[in-house]
Amino acid sequence: MMIELKLSKSVLSMSILLAVLVAHISFISPVKAAANVDILSHTGYLDSFGYYHVVGEVQNVGDQAVNFVKIEVVFYDSSNVEIASRFDLTMLYVLLAGRKSPFDIVLLDATQSAEVDHYSLSVTFLAASPVPIGLEILSHSSYVDDGYINIVGEIMNIATEKAHNVKIIATYYDAAGDVVAAMLTYLDPIQSDLDPGETEPFEILLNDEDRTPYVDTYELTAESTQYAIIPESPTWASTLLVFAVLATALVIHKRRLLKTPIQ
Repeated sequence: MMIELKLSKSVLSMSILLAVLVAHISFISPVKAAANVDILSHTGYLDSFGYYHVVGEVQNVGDQAVNFVKIEVVFYDSSNVEIASRFDLTMLYVLLAGRKSPFDIVLLDATQSAEVDHYSLSVTFLAASPVPIGLEILSHSSYVDDGYINIVGEIMNIATEKAHNVKIIATYYDAAGDVVAAMLTYLDPIQSDLDPGETEPFEILLNDEDRTPYVDTYELTAESTQYAIIPESPTWASTLLVFAVLATALVIHKRRLLKTPIQ
């Protein structure tokens, strides 16, 4: 009799707990997708032509794809007087959730550039529809020649349709992980398309030898008009199931890590 009573109490307790949990979940409002972009790091410098650059990196920290990510820079002199303002888009046009992209804003006036003491940054963007994965960088390596950093590699169209206007982007970091330079290249000035299953070599040249001493590692990304590259880090998804059992399912997508030290 005592055993039956204990079992009944246990079943009753589990039933109440389950009912409360299901009721709580049923009242949770559905989560809406939100777009948000953060500036991760940035650096200002004068290039060998006397022009002032602001290079940096943004990340889509929301759960919705974004595009038209515009970085605006306001330049000031040592008296905090505004000299000029410039803006440009990030090198990746579409940023899927979690993706990063570099930017490079240039003040193309040597006289104004010489007066720059500091600057301020702001970012704006638009919510966008995500683009499918369709590109993969198969291999890459780097070497320094006459003070210039060269990155060579091979990219493949893993999708089922032609990839148009394929571009590859290199983000260069110092030992602290801050962006110190960024470059992009198209596969070919005339023909930048890739047929399904086609592979093509690429080369990216960091053409300012004054930046080479600051570079410790680089990271590659790529996109075409309609495709994104395989993600650089794992994507995790979890689902909570509540009925008779509670379980967490982890879904791990294919990983491709492209952050690489300079050889």
